[in-house]
Amino acid sequence: MKLNYKEFAGTSKVPQFPVYLIHGSPKHLQNEVERKIQNHYKKSDFSGKKNLVVDTDFVLDELKNEIELTSLFKENRVITLNIVSNSIPQKVKDVFLDSKIPDDLKIIIKLDKQLPSFKKTNFYEYFLKSYCIIEIFELTGYDLKKWVEQKFAMFDLKYNDEIFNKIIEKTEGNTLAIIQELYKMSLAGVSNPNSYFDILQNDYNFSEFDLVNTLLDRDLSKSLKILNYLETVNFPSTYILFLLNSEFKKIYNLNTGNKLNIYIPNFKVRTYNYLLDKIDTNTLSTLIEYCHSIDKSIKTGIENIRLWHQLEILISCFILNKPIEEFIGKQAC
Repeated sequence: MKLNYKEFAGTSKVPQFPVYLIHGSPKHLQNEVERKIQNHYKKSDFSGKKNLVVDTDFVLDELKNEIELTSLFKENRVITLNIVSNSIPQKVKDVFLDSKIPDDLKIIIKLDKQLPSFKKTNFYEYFLKSYCIIEIFELTGYDLKKWVEQKFAMFDLKYNDEIFNKIIEKTEGNTLAIIQELYKMSLAGVSNPNSYFDILQNDYNFSEFDLVNTLLDRDLSKSLKILNYLETVNFPSTYILFLLNSEFKKIYNLNTGNKLNIYIPNFKVRTYNYLLDKIDTNTLSTLIEYCHSIDKSIKTGIENIRLWHQLEILISCFILNKPIEEFIGKQAC
């Protein structure tokens, strides 16, 4: 069975299969499908839950043990296989081709966007006949509008056609950017999006998008000026951390050849291509690790982490192409 995101999300029922293959992009729509499947089986007493990360070095034993598990008592469980390699390793494919999935096990496979040739493989044809395939792609037109309306309701935000047009203009219709914008509104305690957009247009000298643009242009003085301005207007610093980390990961993936699950507007392709020769992977790797370290400090409630200062360090290291340890010393990491 094959469904697209619209078909799957548009029904209250989840088709009954032992295995679900979710592939495509963006990732957050994959996550929505995964949650719907998990919630469905949770209502049917599938209380066990496990996530396995699958790369080219993945050890099959744990997956095989789950499939071959026998017990006097049913252990209803749902397993998610997060494929982080560019494709499903052949040894993992072989397990599914050669095994019968027991009744007390449901498996969700999450896979990034694949080349068109993927749909011509024997593995894909087997899944099409035996299991459920759900294809993910960016939403457009009426589908996008309905999705945006649902997300505004989820965040308890006012919605109308005028607000829809404003957020589409601001995000270029990218669903991930829309979710990020709504998340930012929730952090800022916005109750009326119209007033929020009016503030952005009339009172803000700079926005977070200006910061990202100057970062990509590698303009250090202007980037720090914008960052300072956003601090003075009490812009959510955690959201800036999220944006910086997203950009670092995007460029890192481009640098390492992992381009399948990355969204870049056409007018920014040249900018990102230029950066590939200017920022090396070692720098990007340390920046991503530093972002994770800061995020962990925030979530564990560590005081006096001086987040705005750390944002300055992240921006400076990126633009100067210096790994974190060279910029602030190994002890700061």
